[in-house]
Amino acid sequence: MAEWIRQAEVWVAQAESWIRQQPPEQIYIAAAVVAVTILVLIAASCLKSSKPNTVALAGLSGSGKTTLFYQLRDGSTHQGTVTSMEENNDTFVLHAEQERKGKVKPVHIVDVPGHARLKPKIDEVLPKAAGVVFVVDAQDFLSSMQSAAEYLYDILTKATVVKKRFLC
Repeated sequence: MAEWIRQAEVWVAQAESWIRQQPPEQIYIAAAVVAVTILVLIAASCLKSSKPNTVALAGLSGSGKTTLFYQLRDGSTHQGTVTSMEENNDTFVLHAEQERKGKVKPVHIVDVPGHARLKPKIDEVLPKAAGVVFVVDAQDFLSSMQSAAEYLYDILTKATVVKKRFLC
Protein backbone atom coordinates (compact mmCIF):
# COMPACT_ATOMS: atom_id res chain seq x y z
CA MET A 1 0.00 0.00 0.00
CA ALA A 2 2.84 2.40 0.84
CA GLU A 3 4.34 1.71 -2.60
CA TRP A 4 1.07 2.73 -4.29
CA ILE A 5 0.97 5.95 -2.30
CA ARG A 6 4.54 6.78 -3.35
CA GLN A 7 3.68 6.00 -6.98
CA ALA A 8 0.61 8.26 -6.76
CA GLU A 9 2.77 11.06 -5.30
CA VAL A 10 5.20 10.66 -8.21
CA TRP A 11 2.37 10.90 -10.72
CA VAL A 12 0.95 13.98 -9.00
CA ALA A 13 4.38 15.61 -9.06
CA GLN A 14 4.78 14.78 -12.78
CA ALA A 15 1.33 16.16 -13.55
CA GLU A 16 2.08 19.31 -11.55
CA SER A 17 5.34 19.95 -13.42
CA TRP A 18 3.63 19.33 -16.78
CA ILE A 19 0.83 21.79 -15.87
CA ARG A 20 3.40 24.43 -14.84
CA GLN A 21 5.07 24.09 -18.28
CA GLN A 22 1.80 24.83 -20.09
CA PRO A 23 0.78 28.41 -20.97
CA PRO A 24 -1.90 29.69 -18.53
CA GLU A 25 -4.29 30.41 -21.41
CA GLN A 26 -4.42 26.72 -22.30
CA ILE A 27 -5.22 25.78 -18.70
CA TYR A 28 -8.01 28.40 -18.53
CA ILE A 29 -9.49 27.23 -21.84
CA ALA A 30 -9.39 23.58 -20.74
CA ALA A 31 -11.08 24.45 -17.44
CA ALA A 32 -13.75 26.48 -19.27
CA VAL A 33 -14.44 23.61 -21.70
CA VAL A 34 -14.85 21.18 -18.79
CA ALA A 35 -17.14 23.60 -16.93
CA VAL A 36 -19.32 24.26 -20.01
CA THR A 37 -19.56 20.53 -20.73
CA ILE A 38 -20.70 19.84 -17.17
CA LEU A 39 -23.29 22.65 -17.36
CA VAL A 40 -24.66 21.34 -20.68
CA LEU A 41 -24.96 17.81 -19.28
CA ILE A 42 -26.75 19.09 -16.17
CA ALA A 43 -29.14 21.20 -18.26
CA ALA A 44 -29.87 18.29 -20.59
CA SER A 45 -30.64 15.96 -17.70
CA CYS A 46 -32.97 18.56 -16.13
CA LEU A 47 -34.86 19.18 -19.38
CA LYS A 48 -35.20 15.54 -20.30
CA SER A 49 -38.24 13.83 -18.85
CA SER A 50 -37.10 10.85 -16.85
CA LYS A 51 -40.30 8.87 -17.34
CA PRO A 52 -42.94 8.96 -19.98
CA ASN A 53 -46.29 10.22 -18.75
CA THR A 54 -48.51 8.65 -21.42
CA VAL A 55 -51.28 6.33 -20.30
CA ALA A 56 -53.21 4.26 -22.84
CA LEU A 57 -56.88 3.46 -22.25
CA ALA A 58 -57.61 0.11 -23.89
CA GLY A 59 -60.56 -2.26 -23.92
CA LEU A 60 -63.33 -3.67 -26.06
CA SER A 61 -65.67 -1.42 -28.00
CA GLY A 62 -68.36 -0.01 -25.72
CA SER A 63 -66.48 -0.68 -22.50
CA GLY A 64 -66.40 2.96 -21.37
CA LYS A 65 -62.92 4.13 -22.36
CA THR A 66 -64.13 7.42 -23.83
CA THR A 67 -66.37 8.06 -20.82
CA LEU A 68 -63.38 7.49 -18.53
CA PHE A 69 -61.25 9.79 -20.73
CA TYR A 70 -63.73 12.69 -20.38
CA GLN A 71 -64.21 11.99 -16.66
CA LEU A 72 -60.44 12.22 -16.10
CA ARG A 73 -60.10 15.31 -18.28
CA ASP A 74 -62.93 17.54 -17.12
CA GLY A 75 -65.06 15.58 -14.69
CA SER A 76 -68.01 15.36 -17.06
CA THR A 77 -70.29 12.34 -16.80
CA HIS A 78 -71.24 11.09 -20.23
CA GLN A 79 -74.06 8.57 -20.24
CA GLY A 80 -74.20 5.63 -22.63
CA THR A 81 -71.49 4.52 -25.00
CA VAL A 82 -70.08 6.19 -28.07
CA THR A 83 -68.14 4.07 -30.53
CA SER A 84 -64.95 6.00 -31.25
CA MET A 85 -63.41 5.54 -34.65
CA GLU A 86 -60.52 7.90 -33.86
CA GLU A 87 -58.37 7.96 -30.77
CA ASN A 88 -58.96 10.67 -28.17
CA ASN A 89 -55.58 12.10 -27.35
CA ASP A 90 -54.92 14.93 -24.90
CA THR A 91 -52.45 16.12 -22.28
CA PHE A 92 -54.02 17.60 -19.16
CA VAL A 93 -53.94 17.78 -15.40
CA LEU A 94 -56.38 15.20 -14.08
CA HIS A 95 -59.66 16.79 -13.05
CA ALA A 96 -59.39 15.43 -9.51
CA GLU A 97 -55.89 16.95 -9.15
CA GLN A 98 -56.71 20.47 -10.38
CA GLU A 99 -57.52 21.86 -6.95
CA ARG A 100 -54.51 20.26 -5.30
CA LYS A 101 -51.81 22.67 -4.24
CA GLY A 102 -48.20 22.14 -5.17
CA LYS A 103 -46.60 20.82 -8.30
CA VAL A 104 -49.04 18.76 -10.35
CA LYS A 105 -47.79 17.28 -13.61
CA PRO A 106 -50.05 16.89 -16.63
CA VAL A 107 -50.68 13.41 -17.95
CA HIS A 108 -50.97 12.40 -21.58
CA ILE A 109 -54.00 10.11 -21.96
CA VAL A 110 -54.69 8.23 -25.20
CA ASP A 111 -58.10 6.59 -25.60
CA VAL A 112 -57.50 3.84 -28.17
CA PRO A 113 -60.60 2.72 -30.12
CA GLY A 114 -61.79 -0.75 -29.17
CA HIS A 115 -63.44 -1.63 -32.48
CA ALA A 116 -62.02 -4.89 -33.88
CA ARG A 117 -60.70 -3.22 -37.05
CA LEU A 118 -58.99 -0.45 -35.06
CA LYS A 119 -57.30 -2.59 -32.39
CA PRO A 120 -53.91 -2.40 -34.18
CA LYS A 121 -53.82 1.33 -33.30
CA ILE A 122 -52.69 0.29 -29.82
CA ASP A 123 -49.37 -0.76 -31.39
CA GLU A 124 -48.68 2.90 -32.18
CA VAL A 125 -49.34 4.01 -28.59
CA LEU A 126 -47.64 1.28 -26.53
CA PRO A 127 -44.01 2.21 -27.29
CA LYS A 128 -44.61 5.70 -25.85
CA ALA A 129 -46.83 4.65 -22.93
CA ALA A 130 -45.87 4.35 -19.28
CA GLY A 131 -48.95 2.33 -18.49
CA VAL A 132 -52.17 0.80 -19.76
CA VAL A 133 -55.61 1.01 -18.18
CA PHE A 134 -57.69 -1.87 -19.49
CA VAL A 135 -61.37 -0.93 -19.21
CA VAL A 136 -64.05 -3.61 -18.89
CA ASP A 137 -67.82 -3.03 -18.88
CA ALA A 138 -69.01 -4.56 -15.61
CA GLN A 139 -72.63 -4.87 -16.79
CA ASP A 140 -71.66 -6.76 -19.93
CA PHE A 141 -68.73 -8.69 -18.47
CA LEU A 142 -70.12 -12.22 -18.64
CA SER A 143 -70.97 -12.02 -22.32
CA SER A 144 -67.69 -10.32 -23.29
CA MET A 145 -65.36 -12.05 -20.81
CA GLN A 146 -63.58 -14.24 -23.36
CA SER A 147 -63.07 -11.41 -25.88
CA ALA A 148 -61.81 -9.08 -23.14
CA ALA A 149 -59.41 -11.72 -21.82
CA GLU A 150 -58.04 -12.40 -25.31
CA TYR A 151 -57.53 -8.69 -26.01
CA LEU A 152 -55.83 -8.15 -22.65
CA TYR A 153 -53.61 -11.16 -23.29
CA ASP A 154 -52.71 -9.77 -26.73
CA ILE A 155 -51.69 -6.46 -25.16
CA LEU A 156 -49.70 -8.00 -22.30
CA THR A 157 -47.75 -10.32 -24.61
CA LYS A 158 -46.65 -7.60 -27.05
CA ALA A 159 -42.90 -7.15 -27.10
CA THR A 160 -43.10 -3.45 -26.17
CA VAL A 161 -45.11 -4.26 -23.05
CA VAL A 162 -42.99 -7.22 -21.96
CA LYS A 163 -39.77 -5.26 -22.50
CA LYS A 164 -40.96 -2.24 -20.48
CA ARG A 165 -42.60 -4.09 -17.58
CA PHE A 166 -45.63 -1.89 -17.86
CA LEU A 167 -47.94 -0.65 -15.17
CA CYS A 168 -51.34 -2.19 -15.93
